[in-house]
Amino acid sequence: MQRAGSSGKTNPGTLRLKALGSNCYTQEGQSRSHGSSCPFRKTWPKATDYTRRTISKSFQRTRPNQGRAGGRRARAILVKKKDELELKGPLDGHFKHEVKRTVINVINNAVTCGLTQKQSCEIFGIAPRKFRRWANPKPVKPRTAWNKTLAHERDVIEAAAWEPELIGKPVSHIFVHGHESGKFFASLSTVYRILKAKNMVEPRKHWHRITPYVSAHALLGEGFSLLCYDGTQFKTDTGIIVWAIPVMILPQRYLLHIGHSINGISAGDLTQSIKEAYALLPEHLTVKLVAHSDRGSAMKASSTKQTIKELLGAPVHFGRPHTPDDQAWIEAFIKTLKYHRDAPRSFKLVDDILQWLTRVPDIYNNDPHSSLSYVTPLQALSGQKEVILNQRKQNLAVARLLRYTAWKAGRFSLLPAASEVVMQPA
Repeated sequence: MQRAGSSGKTNPGTLRLKALGSNCYTQEGQSRSHGSSCPFRKTWPKATDYTRRTISKSFQRTRPNQGRAGGRRARAILVKKKDELELKGPLDGHFKHEVKRTVINVINNAVTCGLTQKQSCEIFGIAPRKFRRWANPKPVKPRTAWNKTLAHERDVIEAAAWEPELIGKPVSHIFVHGHESGKFFASLSTVYRILKAKNMVEPRKHWHRITPYVSAHALLGEGFSLLCYDGTQFKTDTGIIVWAIPVMILPQRYLLHIGHSINGISAGDLTQSIKEAYALLPEHLTVKLVAHSDRGSAMKASSTKQTIKELLGAPVHFGRPHTPDDQAWIEAFIKTLKYHRDAPRSFKLVDDILQWLTRVPDIYNNDPHSSLSYVTPLQALSGQKEVILNQRKQNLAVARLLRYTAWKAGRFSLLPAASEVVMQPA
């Protein structure tokens, strides 16, 4: 059982007494009343305190004062420098390299003035760990993208281009050769880019138009009539495709004819539709007539161009590639053909499509058209457009005069609720 005031741990002094004996002491005059002194006794000289003799008290008092003054100056410099850098609050997020170097220099100067690194970082608003990471950044390891083409891979592609059977061939042949031989597996764009960097690819020759393009609007402005045609498809419920070939005359927007073909448009189908539409043209419109279409395969066929040139006496005028606005008139009609208010929602048989194509010319040519100032294409073709528009202006002028006269005479409320207005001459 342990006595009070003693711990259960072994006292180093007790172990030392057991090893050297109970009457063994290291200092002079520490011996018991009975027993001999330790034979290994050694007397240590007393240490002399030279500090109080060499450093005066006045100097000891000025050292803490100087440290506090330097700390205050360092704090003021830190606060001022942070304001100059326009840094508000704690330094969180990412900063430019110049800002980082400035912060490191300012904090290091503050440490030399007496502040600790922790105190300087707290005043500046930066974590000490972040400051040490800025001061001693890890070396940046070069990172290579996983899909980057390496040097030896580029050499293999270049060597394949110099093979005798591939010299002078297009880049696509080198691309196919790499996949078939298993020497390299790269996309066509990668092969082209590598060979172009080595100046091993001939520059692509871009075709430039020598003469400026004459638009269809310019032809209409010069008094020409345009014979526009295009193709669109309808599909029955059973999947049979019927192609419609509408032919229209501009600027009257009169629909001359809608031809048709099954499962595709050939040059013969197109020329047959144009011939049938040309037979319905008034004679005065054939004087300055030009055919206009897009660049479809059937439209650009040699037989189609030759037939139209013999029929009209003028070459075909094509729109620009990938520019539907050049033939916007026929494109707008195709939308009307498919989504007209009277158009069936579906077609069970091919005959249903042909019946609808037969009905469309009569419906379309007798509907007021917005681009014709709400005159029907039939009226525009017959030459009544200007007469009808002038009559409308005259009717509006008479109605305004009648209305103003009644208002001025105080009989504005006595105007008839409805009155006849003659829209066209008898």
